[in-house]
Amino acid sequence: MRLRLLLALAFVPSCIDFVLDADLDGPRVLASDLPGPRAVEVPVAGPWRLEFSEPLDPRRLRVALLAWETVGACELTPECDEGSCERGRCQVDPIADADLRALERGDPLDGAIPLALTLEDLPKRPGTRLHITPERPLAAHARHSLLVFARDRRGAPLVDDDGEAVVWRRDLVTAGPASSGPAPRLVSPPPGADLVPTDLARIDTAFARPVAPVPGDTLQLRAADHQRELVDPVACPGWVPGLCLSWRTAELLAPGAVYELAGGSLRDRAGRPLVPAREFAAFRTGPGPDLSPPDLGGLVFAQLGRCLHARLHAREPLRLRLTAGPAARELVAPPGPVDLAVRLDAPAGARVTATLQAWDLAGRAAERSAEHVLGDSFDRAAPPLALAEVLANPRGREPAQEFVELADLRAAGDPLLVSGLRLVDGPAGALDLGGGDPLPQFTSAPGQRHVVVPAAYDPAQGDDPGPPPGASLIRVDASLAAGGLKNSPGEALLLVFEAGAKGPVVLDSYGGWHDPGDLPGRSLARDPGGCDTPAAWAPHPSGRANPGTGP
Repeated sequence: MRLRLLLALAFVPSCIDFVLDADLDGPRVLASDLPGPRAVEVPVAGPWRLEFSEPLDPRRLRVALLAWETVGACELTPECDEGSCERGRCQVDPIADADLRALERGDPLDGAIPLALTLEDLPKRPGTRLHITPERPLAAHARHSLLVFARDRRGAPLVDDDGEAVVWRRDLVTAGPASSGPAPRLVSPPPGADLVPTDLARIDTAFARPVAPVPGDTLQLRAADHQRELVDPVACPGWVPGLCLSWRTAELLAPGAVYELAGGSLRDRAGRPLVPAREFAAFRTGPGPDLSPPDLGGLVFAQLGRCLHARLHAREPLRLRLTAGPAARELVAPPGPVDLAVRLDAPAGARVTATLQAWDLAGRAAERSAEHVLGDSFDRAAPPLALAEVLANPRGREPAQEFVELADLRAAGDPLLVSGLRLVDGPAGALDLGGGDPLPQFTSAPGQRHVVVPAAYDPAQGDDPGPPPGASLIRVDASLAAGGLKNSPGEALLLVFEAGAKGPVVLDSYGGWHDPGDLPGRSLARDPGGCDTPAAWAPHPSGRANPGTGP
């Protein structure tokens, strides 16, 4: 409100009065990029704009952004026992009344996300425009709350439409990870790599959505006191085009420096420029160049099922390529155990030469080859089936609601009568091929999925998704394998063909790479045309199980 004060001063003639005009109204938020009280599909990196009715005092501006805490899952129902269901996650409000009072006082809030703030005067009327940008992109598909408290240059606090002093609040739910533009992610060297050679040959960066490089595009590596330029981007071998770029380093890196990906001229296919990576990911260089080729002394080739594996313990980050006949597979691996495999299509007794090529970060190469005679797992009489999905820890009754899904690998052909299969489980490396559960005879068509379940399995039980109508259910005795699938890490599973010419042979396997106890109601899935390696199996992308239909 505006108050006119008439002051008659004793030391001046009474005929002279002074009229003072005092503005006691607080500033208001007149416009915002966040329509309230809750905005959805907000870009993960902002920026967001607020316009105020009056010029603000920058010293008394307080802004905080907090992420809601995830306390459960709601993939199967939109209801949560606590909080709000946001994109399959139950999330709770992190803000208490004490946080609002702390913000007004200017005290920092625990868990607040670092922000960059920019103030500018409005061009056509008195007022202030505030730009808010997270220093790093927010988590995708997650709920956050933005709090703003301010005072104008006379000290009046921010008010709502009723003139009451308030902390202005907006809730926002972020869109996908690339909603603000491409954010590069380190692939090679892997994040956290140490003693990286200063003569690093190339750096590989991945993106959540395809990017469109043009000649002359650059990317920067930033250190504490300098930066290096990455140039000449090309597609990473084996990646979907646009999802990974390999860059050449324009000059030697400095020794003992920590480098992080920074800005550059690259844009995505929508024309949006680079944004910072969500997580800090860096590598540190060693004392100088790497003059030695990769060490392949511990390399072992092994046949498992219908796949040929190359296994070694990498002493440094490596780019690897395994070829065996026409099949090939590439992998960028950090230091540590490496398992790279290719699926073969050849008869038992065929001779195949396997070659593993390795390149270190400096571009130096090493190669090893060995000839292999394919074993009885490649018997042409064995059915063309493979493991595709495993649910060891259902939300429903155990072991009744457990399942294992098989996939027919053929693209064409006639229906096939399948017999002589067995599911075997147990500790990895100590499985009895004669144990487990024999599967009843069934018919399989090319590309068909089969759900192997216990006799008591109920597809309409409700706690877990059931297979679609008409799906192939293969029921075994009381439980799967040896008394049901265990909810413990390291529990391996074999698909065995027991009617081979020379006795039982392994057709496919799951190596027990994940802990089912951490995945209630969520299955493990893979491309059935691939091989059993730690990188091949992953929690189902739907966040649950998906029997009978594939990923």
